[in-house]
Amino acid sequence: MKVSTDTRDRIRAMGGATHEDTIVEALDALESERFWAEAEQGKKWYDSLSDEERQQLRNEDDAIDALFKGI
Repeated sequence: MKVSTDTRDRIRAMGGATHEDTIVEALDALESERFWAEAEQGKKWYDSLSDEERQQLRNEDDAIDALFKGI
């Protein structure tokens, strides 16, 4: 993977044992940040639903669970 000298220096400055270790750590942090941002967005969506819409989702989940119990 080619990176600029500036990027290489930034990776080195992060202090990982290897460049790959530093990149993996950065990717893990980015994935975690994105996961929690998406989870928060999902929570806001769920909170915006009416009681009836939430109940419909619960009913659908229960129906799917019942199907899997029969397997």
